Amino acid sequence: MEFSIELFASRAIYIADYHEISLAITVNDKLIEESLSKDAFNFYGVILGGKRVTATGRKILYTYKDLVEIFEAKPARPFNLIYLDPGDEIKLTVDTNLYLDPGIMAQDLIMRIFLGNRSQEIPLNRPDVKIDWPRRGFFVVDMSEYVKTMYSERTFAL
Repeated sequence: MEFSIELFASRAIYIADYHEISLAITVNDKLIEESLSKDAFNFYGVILGGKRVTATGRKILYTYKDLVEIFEAKPARPFNLIYLDPGDEIKLTVDTNLYLDPGIMAQDLIMRIFLGNRSQEIPLNRPDVKIDWPRRGFFVVDMSEYVKTMYSERTFAL
């Protein structure tokens, strides 16, 4: 089944020409290569609330030419997730120089998980969202429970 993650702005986010956001998904600490992404911003501007900031599965450099319309990052490129075990740990790693601490990042971003034909929106500032902060600008979001719930609902719906 197809799987992807997109991060959306919950409020206006100011971007400078040196900001980058890289995403990756791991299952049981094993990197899923197809999930790797990097969004690099080569402009000064604003991403409005409700607009996509970054997504998994592609690498893109945005320039001032992308500001012709209201800016929104490109959608995720889904990849296949074949099987999930109930004990699997599914995590999203975020490596960025846009956010250096988790408090501001959690206030600014909403995670949207796509699994098959289902999606779920999760504000990162919810109290049940677990975010580890091993170093400045590097965050690990535990998505295990959300993805496994969506996976089991999909399985039982068939």
